[in-house]
Amino acid sequence: MSKQITPEGVIRFTWFSVALSFCWPLSDDSSRSRVLGFRILQISAVVNAFLMLVTSIYSFFLNLDNMTALFRCIFQVIYTAQLILQTFICWKKRDSLQRIIREMMKCINEAKQYERKIFDAYIAKCNILYGSYVVILYIAALCFMLGTLFLSSALPLSIEYPFPINYTAVSLVINLHYIILFITCAAHVCMCVFGALLLWFTAARFECLAVEFEATTNISMLIYCIKKQLYLRRYAEEVVGCFRFMVFYFLSLATFFVTGLGIILVIDTPTITRMEFVSHSSFSLMHVYMYAWPADLVQDISENASRSAYDMKWYEQSLEMRKYILNVLVYQKPVTLSVGCLMPELTLRFFCSFMSNALSFCTGLRAMVQDEPE
Repeated sequence: MSKQITPEGVIRFTWFSVALSFCWPLSDDSSRSRVLGFRILQISAVVNAFLMLVTSIYSFFLNLDNMTALFRCIFQVIYTAQLILQTFICWKKRDSLQRIIREMMKCINEAKQYERKIFDAYIAKCNILYGSYVVILYIAALCFMLGTLFLSSALPLSIEYPFPINYTAVSLVINLHYIILFITCAAHVCMCVFGALLLWFTAARFECLAVEFEATTNISMLIYCIKKQLYLRRYAEEVVGCFRFMVFYFLSLATFFVTGLGIILVIDTPTITRMEFVSHSSFSLMHVYMYAWPADLVQDISENASRSAYDMKWYEQSLEMRKYILNVLVYQKPVTLSVGCLMPELTLRFFCSFMSNALSFCTGLRAMVQDEPE
């Protein structure tokens, strides 16, 4: 019989997957020296990414006549910019993330049996997808790092430098810089697993609340559930506030990659460039989906959790109790993952609509090119 995956194991796995991004905040009781060391590592990661960003932009202008190298420079700029952006957001939201994680750990440690069953059901639903994503990502990063051993090129990336790099010491330093950056970027790309963990946990908390609503038998229990619902809504909004701009950045990337893919597929471009665009497009869409799935569930269950009160035997309750239940059943505005007018609420419906529009764009563009007279 296979060992069951526990909520504590999921949290440890997620922490290991994003540890080298330095975005998982330290606990409140960390010593000053540990906090200082953590800040130094964060700054070092940003400086490391900034150096790659500058060299990628420099190489971009040197390779305007080489489409393959040009797009590779663009990809490097995109992912290093993501590293810098996410580090800044997590530094800015460190207090909120600390509170969110502390509350999650406390809830799991004090979970009752029925809550454990709900957590286990959620883990069984999505552990294969997210676990496979992390494992495949780190394997790909490792293969990319070791690729230089089997290639004729001395460096794993097509980067131009404004100084000679033919010396052994310089080449060694640059390769070490790449290795550190690859590992850090892989950890940052796993941030979607971190965000998804918090969203899945929030959805599970709302489902636990729905069970409590169904078990309500008196006014005091109903008032307790209402107070808990208000607290969970604030918690969910805080979780969404920490990750909405990260999601918006990757949604923008998915739009860019899919648009570029539609153009690349209908013009004369090298096969390797097409393959790279296909892989980056698939990856970015997968990244958005891993946020959209739990975000859709949070939106639905945050709106409908209180409606579980209707499943109790309300018709056997007193008139005053039934009045309270009617107030509970009043429409509740759902908690949505959105960015004002820039990004509508992220749901599975929105993701499917986005995919449909992307495929329609690629198909229409291809039809236009094929209809042009030679």
